[in-house]
Amino acid sequence: MAKDTDKAKSTNTRLVVVLVLGVVVLVVIWVGWDLTKGHQRCFDCGDGQRCTIDVRQFATQYSAYSLQLEASLNEKAKVSVKLDPVQQQKLSEAMESANEFRKYVVAGFNSCAITKAQYAQLGARFQALDGLAREINGLAAQPSRSADDSTRLTTLISEYSDLAHKLGTDKN
Repeated sequence: MAKDTDKAKSTNTRLVVVLVLGVVVLVVIWVGWDLTKGHQRCFDCGDGQRCTIDVRQFATQYSAYSLQLEASLNEKAKVSVKLDPVQQQKLSEAMESANEFRKYVVAGFNSCAITKAQYAQLGARFQALDGLAREINGLAAQPSRSADDSTRLTTLISEYSDLAHKLGTDKN
């Protein structure tokens, strides 16, 4: 009977070791894949030398505060009480539109469909969105707002929405 118990423990120990090693191998593969995916490749598109960019790199450089606002908006208890449903919907749709366009900009830049000048112009637009997001986040985070602050918040959300929907146009 003791031999059966020892044999079962040995089998369980081997199984645990194999599972742990399998998890470690999967983590190493995942981290390695992520590192190679983010690896820059440099090339020439006729407008000078450029290196590929990653969506995360673009988001960090041009839209860090917008991403923070999106996270706050997704935490329903944090912001939804402070914004009326129409404002929340408008802001959510604008952020989704901007996120999709961000992917387009990065893919376009990496495939030479967007020139360096266009990329710089679009980057400035994303920075403008980021500035609006900073102001919106600051006003939305206030525990109580004055009537002027509520009006300002509504105006900022409208500006953010308008700018997000005009990202791909030639108009500012």
